[in-house]
Amino acid sequence: MTGLAGTGVAGTAGVMIVTGGGRGIGAATARLAAGRGYAVCVNYLRDQAAAETVVREIRSTDGRAIAVAGDVSSEKDVLNLFQESDRSLGQLTALVKQAR
Repeated sequence: MTGLAGTGVAGTAGVMIVTGGGRGIGAATARLAAGRGYAVCVNYLRDQAAAETVVREIRSTDGRAIAVAGDVSSEKDVLNLFQESDRSLGQLTALVKQAR
């Protein structure tokens, strides 16, 4: 993945939200971003267990991560997603939106 600059130190590259970050390409993107130094907000719609697994994996390597439920087609959920990310991780610097 190009464009993910970073030092590998948690949060030094910025804060990234990855929608659909609990499974598949989204989970791989979240792990890669954390490895490149991003603090990661893993968004999920239904599979909380999968999202929490990704968060645990990131944290086990001294990364910063949270999981936040939300439907990206709902304005209320999107606002909550951004608010939780800002509150817990800091100002957003990157967003990866997984298409479904």
